[in-house]
Amino acid sequence: MTQDDLKKSILLLRLSIVSVKVLYRIFTDGVIEQGDSTKETDLIDSRTRPKFIKDVLAQTGGNALLPCQFNSPGIVTWIRRKDRQLLTVGRSTHSIDTRFVVSNGPGWNLLIKNVNHEDAGLYECQIQTEPMQQRFIRLNITEAYSVIPGGPDLHVKQGSSLRLECQLMAAAESPNYVFWYRETRMINYDNEPGVRFELKGNGSVFIVEKVKLSHGANYTCLPNNARPAHIVLHVIEEEEKSAAMHGGDRRNSTATTSTNTILILIALLIIENVRRYFQILICHAT
Repeated sequence: MTQDDLKKSILLLRLSIVSVKVLYRIFTDGVIEQGDSTKETDLIDSRTRPKFIKDVLAQTGGNALLPCQFNSPGIVTWIRRKDRQLLTVGRSTHSIDTRFVVSNGPGWNLLIKNVNHEDAGLYECQIQTEPMQQRFIRLNITEAYSVIPGGPDLHVKQGSSLRLECQLMAAAESPNYVFWYRETRMINYDNEPGVRFELKGNGSVFIVEKVKLSHGANYTCLPNNARPAHIVLHVIEEEEKSAAMHGGDRRNSTATTSTNTILILIALLIIENVRRYFQILICHAT
């Protein structure tokens, strides 16, 4: 006997003991809810094969939209499989958690607001027809984060252009806004000349037309729906200034060398004249 067969036998025994006569027929043949597989809700009923199974990806803090379409008229309900919680009946929310609502428009799509990790799992929408029709949606949750390519440290020359891109990773939706910080100051609305920001589908771009020494700092991009990213910008002085400074040093060094040479020549000339003077004195004395 396989492990799956043993699980089925145990679940069927439990159902017979508690005299459960009505069970939501939710799973397809061979489909088991992830997690605790000993629950009655994990019972596999090969008689009710779902006609619709779909995976939906949403990110923490965002919204998830679970699709549901039926051609037949009737009352549609949404059920969360892991705890058999009835979420909606028709267009009304049945759960005390008001984040679950049936969206307006065609169909019976379930909107889950402000998604968190606990919302992950299998959901069912069903319509009370004969036989009952079901749709299954598996909600997967991701946590988006952002990166700034080139980090954690970036060196740029003074006077050059700069383009920092904040990219969202593992995201299920685009950000509504992305704030940029220089150290602890938010700079999106500073109207600094030569500096602009562009919102993209997967993040934001920070552009500086001509980098100044004052631009050297720690930068942070913070999307509204993802973890922030950081980069430290180091600004290198212009080569022209550096070369000019080195050139000035060489000129100073050359001037100093010339002065020392002249002084040495003068000293040698004085010594030679003194030597000749003493020679003349010695000749007259003798």
